[in-house]
Amino acid sequence: MNYARRFKSGLAADYTLQRTKRYASQGARALPQGTVNYLLEKVPIVHWLPRYNPRWVLNDVLAGVTVGVLLIPQSLAYAKIATIDGQYGLMSSWLPNFLYFFMGTSKDLSTGPTSLMGLLTAEIIRDVSKDGFTPQAIASAVAMSVGIYALAVGLFKLGFLLNFISLPVLNGFISAAAIVIMLGQIPSLFGVTVGTGTGTIIHDLFAQIPDFDGPTVGVGLSGILLLVLMQKMGQRWGKKSKVVWIIALARSFIVLVIYTGLSYGLNKDVDLDNDDPIFAISKVKSTGIAAPKMPEGTLISKVFARSVAPFIAAALEHLAIAKGFGRKNGYTIDQSQELVYLGTTNFFNSFFSSMAVGGAMSRTAVNSDTGVKSPTYGLVAGGFVILAIYELSGALFWIPKATLAAIIVVAVWHIIVPPKEFYKYWKTSFVDFVASMLSFWLTLFVSSEVGIGSAVGFNIAHYLLTLAFTRITRTTNVEHRPASVPRTAPQITSMVMNDEVAYTIPLDAQLFKFSRDIIFMNAYNFKGQCLDAVQTFNSGTAAPLSRLDPNRTWSVAGERRLRQLRARAGVHEEPALIQTVVLDMSTVQRIDTTGIQALRDLQADLRKFGGDNVELRFVDMRDNVAGQFRRYGWPLYQVGSEEGDIDNASPIYSDVRVAVRDRRNTITTLGSPIEKSSVELKEKV
Repeated sequence: MNYARRFKSGLAADYTLQRTKRYASQGARALPQGTVNYLLEKVPIVHWLPRYNPRWVLNDVLAGVTVGVLLIPQSLAYAKIATIDGQYGLMSSWLPNFLYFFMGTSKDLSTGPTSLMGLLTAEIIRDVSKDGFTPQAIASAVAMSVGIYALAVGLFKLGFLLNFISLPVLNGFISAAAIVIMLGQIPSLFGVTVGTGTGTIIHDLFAQIPDFDGPTVGVGLSGILLLVLMQKMGQRWGKKSKVVWIIALARSFIVLVIYTGLSYGLNKDVDLDNDDPIFAISKVKSTGIAAPKMPEGTLISKVFARSVAPFIAAALEHLAIAKGFGRKNGYTIDQSQELVYLGTTNFFNSFFSSMAVGGAMSRTAVNSDTGVKSPTYGLVAGGFVILAIYELSGALFWIPKATLAAIIVVAVWHIIVPPKEFYKYWKTSFVDFVASMLSFWLTLFVSSEVGIGSAVGFNIAHYLLTLAFTRITRTTNVEHRPASVPRTAPQITSMVMNDEVAYTIPLDAQLFKFSRDIIFMNAYNFKGQCLDAVQTFNSGTAAPLSRLDPNRTWSVAGERRLRQLRARAGVHEEPALIQTVVLDMSTVQRIDTTGIQALRDLQADLRKFGGDNVELRFVDMRDNVAGQFRRYGWPLYQVGSEEGDIDNASPIYSDVRVAVRDRRNTITTLGSPIEKSSVELKEKV
């Protein structure tokens, strides 16, 4: 009996059980409303469509037509990279546009086939086709696998896993992939046959110079020249002339029409069953949208593991483009929802014999330039592609292969990272430079999986070894700290401690203290925490929550997130305008290239939110870390030193109290008392 009482008493006093019970109770109460909010997040259209301005229709229709026109040549070209028939490139392009209308959180992003997805799909097709499967069946199985990965990561909000790929690794991989894609167009550009592998292709190219086919070379190189000329015309005179602007936007479609017409005129009288055309033609045959059919389960199991690389590439490219244009045009995307969309569109697209898809930089840039206002453009773009599938089959048959190759070369040339970026890695961090080189050379000469895998493995191994052999510092002086002051500081610090008292930070400033080194695995998590706190407890000149204009931007995702953050923190009135953000770097012993770039992005986002007067300040930065900043190209100056204030440089303070109270750039707005105590408000973060 005593045992039973002790057991019951122990259960009642058990800390872990009581905490579990408390959290379970809280979760049960929040579950119904949380479920509704979660489901509504998956269809963003229900939030923005009621605020759709009818005056935007013209812009969205123009953008939809422009993207649709661009999708036709690009989808054919990228299907060629994937080594599948061109008609399946068109099949891959219509559904993503319709789904994005319902599920997208970016007004600019254009999704569909991309050069990078074409390359990664082709690598899998090359190996798996040896087992007797058709290229198109393999491509569809890869698309479904990518969809499953993206859905899992998006639905369970596991996007942080993508942070394990650092920027140097990503840039090395993308540059190598672009070169591989261009080398793959050599047979179509010069009319010769080459082997597989970068080294073999380069050798065969020079060995077969005497065998180059003249008409094919003429079509290919003149197509490249024409595309580049129209692009340069748009850059130089596009803002002055509407006609030049339209020509530059539709340059791929214009080149496709010109050379398809030329091909038809020269080859229409050739007996294609017995004779070769003057130059190779694509022979695209579109018979309409096929009945939906699920890829074979056996094939999915063969490609599932290898589809990790296409998924990672698609997710990183998609999110980077969406976030970049969101920042540029003043709205916020939902990263998890974009991954859910990416998963949904690839999963269901695979039923229509399609290749894997994702966000495309060139089409997104064109879409943004047309003045698109909302994802409504997707309905028009998808409809345009369906029109091409059913009505333009006869014309698509005559497209020269060299013209598609020219479109590919010009489209992927710009994604090659310039050598100066890799030199910056050399100056900033030798580890990042080695990782970028592993990613670049192994992707170029071996495969994308080996390239990314080796570089990521190298980064992780280096980090683990650094932890294993971390050095300790012998201290001879201990700072006096009252017993009431805790020894462990939170990750985000809201007050400054001196020897005896804690004093508050002005309302227009924020202070953050990092608890770890800033490297590729945590850099953007830190950046997100800082930005969330600033937007929660401060206003910005761009969009004070109480003065949001529904016509300012189509998106409501950022506004909804901001309202949720402030409601959770108990902020019900418009807070003070942000002026100063101070980063306490005293615990940061090491930072890598990704970490510096994340802080650069934080600085840009702060100025986007609060205006150009927002200053990012550093405190107690170690010399080795400051040296990395300077070598990266971020100028710094020590406040109070003989260097003085340097244009476009960020200040480093020695004392955190001075950093948060230096009022040099402060502007008081919105009627908020600047020196008012903010402890009670900020503790709620």
